[in-house]
Amino acid sequence: MTEIDIHTFGRHANAGHASPFGAHVLDWQPNSDHPLLWLSPRAVTDGTAPIRGGIPVCAPWFAAPDQSPAMPPPGAPAHGLARTRRWELEERAPQSLTYSFTHRRADAGGVFPHDFTARVVIQGSEELTVALTLVNDDDHPFAVEAALHAYLAVGDVKDITIDGLDGAPYYDAAKGRNAVQKGALSLVGPTDRIYVSTSPIHVMDPRWGRRITVDKSGSGTTVVWNPWREGAARIADMGDDDWQRFVCVETANARQRAITLWPGHPRRLTATYGVDQMD
Repeated sequence: MTEIDIHTFGRHANAGHASPFGAHVLDWQPNSDHPLLWLSPRAVTDGTAPIRGGIPVCAPWFAAPDQSPAMPPPGAPAHGLARTRRWELEERAPQSLTYSFTHRRADAGGVFPHDFTARVVIQGSEELTVALTLVNDDDHPFAVEAALHAYLAVGDVKDITIDGLDGAPYYDAAKGRNAVQKGALSLVGPTDRIYVSTSPIHVMDPRWGRRITVDKSGSGTTVVWNPWREGAARIADMGDDDWQRFVCVETANARQRAITLWPGHPRRLTATYGVDQMD
């Protein structure tokens, strides 16, 4: 594996960094004392393994392949191909980066037998925007899942609340059941939920006195994930106490909201992240 160059985007107080390995946003500094994103101190950034933290791009399937409507074969890697591919840097501007990669049926041992192109545009100014576009290059429609798997940095995950999901149905993978969200979400243990929701999300962080807003378009689901203490102990590239320092709020089209990608009809998934002070 050759050395991976890290690219800078944005200016001055709102600068960030991204890697072409996975078109992965590593960090971005809002107008705040703290970064927007959590990146594991143990993250591997040399292109030999998925990067833990930042904003991984999950496509063309999400999470465990055996549960995906995209139907990758047994033994396919979790969270798709995108996060472990080296993307081409198409365009570089002072405040933005554009990456792309093209997949063909025979690539990666035929693990996904459809032709498509993926493009990610990263823009950082007063807010951070990440847009993923998927284009069907084949002669037939096929199902895909996609997610921008953002690790949002927080003062202490035990203190935060998440607004914007009240009334949303969800599947709780940690407990293996379906439920409906009532009021704001507080995390009290291992959390792995897929919410059917198109609403913006607000992460209220009293420890750092700030609110993170995740606005989105082209997304039918929001995933909230944190492994908690017991889960973190099983993750090699995460320290035992690191679970307290982030919450994943993922802009997604997953499971029951997977999309059908038709030839000639690109689909775009966009997340915009902003930070302001709590009242």
